[in-house]
Amino acid sequence: MANDDNVDHLRTVERLSNILKITPNLKSISIIQHDEPLILEEQHLALSKKTFKELGLFSRQTFLKFIKKESSPSRDSTLDELSTVLIVLNPDDNKYWNYRKRLCQKCSKNQTDKLFLELKLSSCSLKLKPKCSEPFIHARWLLTNYREIVSEQTIFSQLKMCEDSAEHYKHNYYSWIHRLWVIKTFFSTKLLEKELEWSKGWMESHISQFCGMNYRFNLLLISSAHQNPDSDVQKCKTFVNEVSYVVDLVLFYPETESLWCYLGLLLYYCSANQIECEESALFRVRAIDNRFSRRFQKRNFNPEIA
Repeated sequence: MANDDNVDHLRTVERLSNILKITPNLKSISIIQHDEPLILEEQHLALSKKTFKELGLFSRQTFLKFIKKESSPSRDSTLDELSTVLIVLNPDDNKYWNYRKRLCQKCSKNQTDKLFLELKLSSCSLKLKPKCSEPFIHARWLLTNYREIVSEQTIFSQLKMCEDSAEHYKHNYYSWIHRLWVIKTFFSTKLLEKELEWSKGWMESHISQFCGMNYRFNLLLISSAHQNPDSDVQKCKTFVNEVSYVVDLVLFYPETESLWCYLGLLLYYCSANQIECEESALFRVRAIDNRFSRRFQKRNFNPEIA
C-alpha cells in the first residue's frame, strides 16, 4: 500500500513539475478543499489540502534520499522534478534553491531557455507565498550570472513579478528591494523614465502604502545621481516638483499618514541639501494643519528601503 502511495505521489510530482514549467503566465496557485489533487483552469492552479500536505512531506523525504545517490539520468531527472515542486511548496528552504543553482552551473551561460525557466519558477514560487526572500535572491543570482543574455523583456518580467508580489502582500519589502536592485543593475534613462511614471501611478492607487513612496524617493535619488553634475538647477527642480506634487496629494488625502511621512522625507532631504521648496506649496499644507512643523521636527527619516 505504501509503495502504491509512493507511485501516486511521484506521478503527482511529475505532473505538477510539468505544469509549473510549461504553463505560460501562471496567474495564481492556491490551496483548496477538493477531491482532485491538482486542478488547472485558465492559468489558475489549485492543490487540494491533502495533496499539499502529503506531497510536501513526500517530496522532502524523497529529495533527501535521492540526493545521496550517485548521479544517473533517472536520479537527476527525479531531483529536478522534486526541486521544482519543493521551491513552490516550501520556498523558504534554500537547499532546494541551491540545488537549482547547481543545475544551472552545469549548463552553458548562453542558454536563454534555462534562464527563462528558472526565473519563471522563481515567479511561480511567489504565487503561493508572495512575501519570501529566497525567490528574489535566486532571481538576482540568475540575472548576475546570465547578465550577458538578459533582455529587455526579461527585465520587464522581473518588474512585473515584483508588482504582483507587492500587490498580493502589502509592505512586501523583499519585492521593493529586488525591484530597486533591477533598476540599479540594468540602469538606462529609458527604463528609469518608465519606472518613475509607473511609480507615480502605483503611489496614487496605493495611497496608504509607504513602501511605494519610499521606492519612488530612491528612484528620484538615482535620477539625480545620473543628471549632469554641473546642473544643480535640474536636481533641485526634480525634488521641488515632487514636493509640490505630494502637497497636492496631501490636500486631497489629508488623513493619510503615509503621505505625510513621504512629504516629511522630501522636506528633510531638501533641507539637508539646501534645496528651497516653493513657499506656496508649504503654505497650502499649513492651511490644513497648523501643526505641520511639529509633526516632523522630531522625526528621523531613513531614505533606504531596507
